[in-house]
Amino acid sequence: MKVPWKDYSGRTSPLKLTVFIALFAPALWTALSFFLGWLQPQPFTAAIQQIGLWTIRLIFIALAITPLRGVVQWPRLILVRRMIGVGACAYALSHLSLFTADQKFDIAKVASEIALRIYLTIGFTAVLGLAALAATSTDGMLRRLGRRWQSLHRLV
Repeated sequence: MKVPWKDYSGRTSPLKLTVFIALFAPALWTALSFFLGWLQPQPFTAAIQQIGLWTIRLIFIALAITPLRGVVQWPRLILVRRMIGVGACAYALSHLSLFTADQKFDIAKVASEIALRIYLTIGFTAVLGLAALAATSTDGMLRRLGRRWQSLHRLV
Protein backbone atom coordinates (compact mmCIF):
# COMPACT_ATOMS: atom_id res chain seq x y z
CA MET A 1 0.00 0.00 0.00
CA LYS A 2 1.37 3.38 -1.00
CA VAL A 3 1.40 6.03 1.71
CA PRO A 4 1.40 9.74 0.87
CA TRP A 5 4.57 10.65 2.77
CA LYS A 6 6.81 8.26 0.83
CA ASP A 7 8.51 9.12 -2.45
CA TYR A 8 8.55 6.90 -5.53
CA SER A 9 11.56 4.96 -4.21
CA GLY A 10 9.59 4.01 -1.08
CA ARG A 11 11.59 6.17 1.31
CA THR A 12 10.00 8.63 3.70
CA SER A 13 10.18 12.13 2.26
CA PRO A 14 10.57 14.82 4.95
CA LEU A 15 8.94 17.36 2.62
CA LYS A 16 5.93 15.16 1.89
CA LEU A 17 5.56 14.16 5.55
CA THR A 18 5.67 17.79 6.67
CA VAL A 19 3.08 18.86 4.09
CA PHE A 20 0.87 15.86 4.90
CA ILE A 21 0.82 16.76 8.61
CA ALA A 22 0.37 20.47 7.85
CA LEU A 23 -2.71 19.72 5.72
CA PHE A 24 -4.51 18.40 8.81
CA ALA A 25 -3.63 21.33 11.09
CA PRO A 26 -6.34 23.82 9.99
CA ALA A 27 -9.10 21.19 10.11
CA LEU A 28 -8.00 19.99 13.53
CA TRP A 29 -7.81 23.56 14.84
CA THR A 30 -11.29 24.33 13.47
CA ALA A 31 -12.71 21.12 14.98
CA LEU A 32 -11.08 21.85 18.33
CA SER A 33 -12.39 25.43 18.25
CA PHE A 34 -15.86 24.14 17.39
CA PHE A 35 -16.01 21.62 20.23
CA LEU A 36 -14.49 23.99 22.80
CA GLY A 37 -17.03 26.68 21.94
CA TRP A 38 -14.51 29.17 20.56
CA LEU A 39 -16.57 29.73 17.40
CA GLN A 40 -19.51 31.41 19.10
CA PRO A 41 -22.13 32.77 18.58
CA GLN A 42 -22.68 30.77 15.35
CA PRO A 43 -20.27 27.82 15.46
CA PHE A 44 -21.43 26.16 12.22
CA THR A 45 -21.22 29.40 10.27
CA ALA A 46 -17.73 30.12 11.61
CA ALA A 47 -16.54 26.56 10.89
CA ILE A 48 -17.97 26.71 7.36
CA GLN A 49 -16.15 30.00 6.76
CA GLN A 50 -12.83 28.76 8.19
CA ILE A 51 -12.85 25.54 6.16
CA GLY A 52 -13.90 27.49 3.05
CA LEU A 53 -11.02 29.93 3.51
CA TRP A 54 -8.57 27.07 3.86
CA THR A 55 -9.99 25.49 0.71
CA ILE A 56 -9.21 28.66 -1.25
CA ARG A 57 -5.78 29.00 0.34
CA LEU A 58 -4.87 25.42 -0.56
CA ILE A 59 -6.06 25.87 -4.14
CA PHE A 60 -3.87 28.96 -4.50
CA ILE A 61 -0.89 27.17 -2.93
CA ALA A 62 -1.34 24.20 -5.30
CA LEU A 63 -1.55 26.53 -8.29
CA ALA A 64 1.52 28.48 -7.16
CA ILE A 65 3.76 25.43 -6.83
CA THR A 66 4.65 25.09 -10.52
CA PRO A 67 5.93 28.66 -10.96
CA LEU A 68 7.38 28.74 -7.44
CA ARG A 69 9.57 25.67 -7.96
CA GLY A 70 11.31 27.48 -10.82
CA VAL A 71 11.72 30.71 -8.88
CA VAL A 72 13.21 29.06 -5.79
CA GLN A 73 15.10 26.45 -7.85
CA TRP A 74 13.57 23.56 -5.90
CA PRO A 75 12.25 21.02 -8.41
CA ARG A 76 11.23 18.53 -5.69
CA LEU A 77 8.53 20.98 -4.62
CA ILE A 78 6.39 19.50 -7.40
CA LEU A 79 6.14 16.28 -5.33
CA VAL A 80 3.62 17.92 -2.98
CA ARG A 81 1.41 19.64 -5.56
CA ARG A 82 -0.93 16.67 -5.96
CA MET A 83 -1.15 16.16 -2.20
CA ILE A 84 -2.09 19.80 -1.66
CA GLY A 85 -4.64 19.68 -4.49
CA VAL A 86 -6.29 16.58 -3.06
CA GLY A 87 -6.21 18.26 0.35
CA ALA A 88 -8.01 21.26 -1.16
CA CYS A 89 -10.66 18.89 -2.50
CA ALA A 90 -11.06 17.31 0.95
CA TYR A 91 -11.50 20.75 2.48
CA ALA A 92 -14.03 21.71 -0.21
CA LEU A 93 -16.04 18.55 0.45
CA SER A 94 -15.83 19.24 4.20
CA HIS A 95 -17.06 22.77 3.55
CA LEU A 96 -20.05 21.40 1.62
CA SER A 97 -20.67 18.78 4.32
CA LEU A 98 -20.66 21.41 7.07
CA PHE A 99 -23.09 23.52 5.05
CA THR A 100 -25.34 20.47 4.65
CA ALA A 101 -25.13 19.76 8.39
CA ASP A 102 -25.99 23.40 9.13
CA GLN A 103 -29.10 22.94 6.97
CA LYS A 104 -30.06 19.92 9.15
CA PHE A 105 -29.15 17.52 6.30
CA ASP A 106 -32.15 18.70 4.27
CA ILE A 107 -30.77 17.87 0.83
CA ALA A 108 -33.69 19.55 -0.96
CA LYS A 109 -32.98 22.79 0.91
CA VAL A 110 -29.26 22.54 0.17
CA ALA A 111 -29.98 21.96 -3.54
CA SER A 112 -32.41 24.87 -3.69
CA GLU A 113 -29.91 27.18 -1.93
CA ILE A 114 -27.22 26.15 -4.42
CA ALA A 115 -29.58 26.76 -7.34
CA LEU A 116 -30.87 30.12 -6.07
CA ARG A 117 -27.62 31.77 -4.97
CA ILE A 118 -25.09 32.38 -7.73
CA TYR A 119 -22.10 32.28 -5.38
CA LEU A 120 -23.21 28.87 -4.11
CA THR A 121 -23.72 27.67 -7.69
CA ILE A 122 -20.19 28.77 -8.57
CA GLY A 123 -18.83 27.14 -5.42
CA PHE A 124 -20.66 23.88 -6.04
CA THR A 125 -19.37 23.81 -9.63
CA ALA A 126 -15.85 24.32 -8.27
CA VAL A 127 -16.35 21.44 -5.81
CA LEU A 128 -17.41 19.18 -8.69
CA GLY A 129 -14.32 20.24 -10.65
CA LEU A 130 -12.04 19.59 -7.68
CA ALA A 131 -13.65 16.19 -7.16
CA ALA A 132 -12.99 15.31 -10.81
CA LEU A 133 -9.37 16.41 -10.43
CA ALA A 134 -8.89 14.46 -7.21
CA ALA A 135 -10.51 11.33 -8.65
CA THR A 136 -8.20 11.41 -11.67
CA SER A 137 -5.02 12.28 -9.76
CA THR A 138 -3.96 8.76 -8.87
CA ASP A 139 -1.05 7.17 -10.69
CA GLY A 140 -3.41 4.55 -12.12
CA MET A 141 -5.79 7.15 -13.54
CA LEU A 142 -2.85 9.07 -14.99
CA ARG A 143 -1.81 5.94 -16.90
CA ARG A 144 -5.38 5.09 -17.98
CA LEU A 145 -6.21 8.57 -19.24
CA GLY A 146 -2.85 9.23 -20.91
CA ARG A 147 -2.87 12.59 -22.70
CA ARG A 148 -6.52 13.12 -21.86
CA TRP A 149 -5.51 13.51 -18.20
CA GLN A 150 -3.65 16.74 -18.88
CA SER A 151 -6.49 18.03 -21.05
CA LEU A 152 -8.99 17.32 -18.27
CA HIS A 153 -6.86 19.04 -15.65
CA ARG A 154 -6.31 22.10 -17.81
CA LEU A 155 -10.02 22.28 -18.62
CA VAL A 156 -11.03 22.20 -14.97
